[in-house]
Amino acid sequence: MKEKIDFIKNHSFFKYSWVGAVFTVLNIGLVWLFIDVLHIPTIISSAVVVGGLFVLKYFFYKWAGLVGRK
Repeated sequence: MKEKIDFIKNHSFFKYSWVGAVFTVLNIGLVWLFIDVLHIPTIISSAVVVGGLFVLKYFFYKWAGLVGRK
């Protein structure tokens, strides 16, 4: 049983899922903050948040060893 748990923890899919979930929550939270709290127009908020998180997600994938492996 421990071997299966270790396999799941070290498996790349778990890392992709974890990063995807974190960035989904960040996306929702930041768009809410920008639009409802800071009253920044939706088109600007969406472009900044989605674009910024897209670039940041790449660096997280690279940091986790999921991009650029040989």
